[in-house]
Amino acid sequence: MSASDAASPGQPPPFEGLDTISEPVRLARYAVDDSLPTSAVLATGISDVERAMADASAAGLAVIPHGGRTMQCLGMPPQRYDTALDLSRLNRVVDYEPEDFTITVQAGMTLSTLQQQLAINGQLLPLDHPHFEQATLGGLAAVGRGGLRRNSFGGPRDWLIGMRMVQADGTAIKAGGKVVKNVSGYDLAKLFSGSLGTLGIIVELTFKLRPQPASDQIIAIGAPTLDDAQRAARAAANAAPFLNGCIALSADAAAEARALGARLLQDEPTIVLRANGLESAATEVLSHALSAIREVGVDRPERRTSEIVETWQAIADLELQTPNEHVRLRLGLPPAKLVQAQVLLDGHLNNPAQWIIAADSGLLFVSTPRVDADTIARLRRELGPLRGRLTIESAPPELKSSVDIWGPAGAGARLMHNIKAQFDPQTALNPGRFVDGI
Repeated sequence: MSASDAASPGQPPPFEGLDTISEPVRLARYAVDDSLPTSAVLATGISDVERAMADASAAGLAVIPHGGRTMQCLGMPPQRYDTALDLSRLNRVVDYEPEDFTITVQAGMTLSTLQQQLAINGQLLPLDHPHFEQATLGGLAAVGRGGLRRNSFGGPRDWLIGMRMVQADGTAIKAGGKVVKNVSGYDLAKLFSGSLGTLGIIVELTFKLRPQPASDQIIAIGAPTLDDAQRAARAAANAAPFLNGCIALSADAAAEARALGARLLQDEPTIVLRANGLESAATEVLSHALSAIREVGVDRPERRTSEIVETWQAIADLELQTPNEHVRLRLGLPPAKLVQAQVLLDGHLNNPAQWIIAADSGLLFVSTPRVDADTIARLRRELGPLRGRLTIESAPPELKSSVDIWGPAGAGARLMHNIKAQFDPQTALNPGRFVDGI
C-alpha cells in the first residue's frame, strides 16, 4: 500500500508537507531483510515524528524507525512494512548540565558525536557499540544491549534517566526527568529500552554521565590457541574483578581487528585486557590479571598501546564485520560456562570463523558460513542446562524464514504481548520483528 493509496477520497495523502522519499532507488537504503517500504519520512523535529505517526495510524500503515541502521539486521523479517521513519536528522543537544553530570539529546545523535562533545568537559557516556560513528543513541536504546564492557558498565538502560517517545498514534509521552534520582511514576524509559522500536518512537533521551578516568590502559597477550586464550581470560577475570574489559579473540578476529585499526594485535589468538581509574589502581588490576594468565601457562610477552579508543573500537566493530552470507550468533550465559559453551558451538557449527568472547560477562559472538534450523534447535536444547540464550544477530533471509532468531520467549511472553497491545494496538511499529512475533 502506498501513501497515496492509503488516503481516503477527498482527504490529503499521508505525510503531506513532510520531507518524504518515494523513489525506489533512494528507498533501497531503508531495506529490512528483503522488504522495502513504499515511502520514507525524514523527520527534522519531534513534531514531524508526531505528525508522521498520526498520519500512518490514520492510514493503517506499518512503520519501521531508522537511525544509523547499524543493527537493522537484528530481528525477524517484518510482517508488514509501508513506511520508513528516518530519525537521523534529530541530532541536537537539548540540554547539558556538566555540573550535574546529565545530558539530554535527540535520538538521532551518534554515540561518537556525543562522546566528542562530552570530552570537552572531561566526561563520557560509558557505552560501547560497534561503528559508534554511525550508531545513534536512539538506536542504542531501542536495541538495549550492553557492549563488550557490560560487566563493568552495564547497558543503555543503566544510564538512562529520562526519555521522550512518540506513540503509534502520534501522541508524545515522557518518562523520567533530568535528575539522577527520579522515582515518580513507572519507569517507562527502561521499558522502552530494549523494545526494538515496537512500543513507540524514541525521540529524546536523558543520560547520566561519569568523569573520564585519570588512566586508561590496554594490554594484549598472544596465546597458542583460542582455548588457551579463553582459559587465560577467564583466569584473569576471576583474579581481577575490577577489569574494565576482558576479551578472548580467535586468530581470525584478532587479524580483522588489526585491519580495522587495532595495531596492537597480531594474527594469533589473543587476550585483551582493559583497566581504568586512578593510574595506580588500573596498574594494580592489570598486574593481578597478568599474574593469573601466567599461572595458567600463557607466557607470551604483553603488548601495550596508547591508542586506547582506536584499539577498543576496532574490537567492538568486529561484531558487525560478519560477511553477508555468514550467520552471526550471539550467546549470553554465566561466565563460568563459557568454555563448555564454546566447545559445544564448535562441535555443531560448520567451520566457525571469528570468535569474540567477553570472559568477564559471559558474552560470546561467533560467525559461521552456514547453519540450518535443526542445528539452531539442537544448540538451544544443549545450551539450556548451561543457562545460555542463543540469538541469531544476522543471517540470510532464508534462514530467518525457517527459525525464530530470538528463541523461546518464556514465561514473560503473555505480559509482553499485553504491553504491546496497550502501546500499539494496531501493531503498526516494527510488526513481527521482536520476541514471540511482537
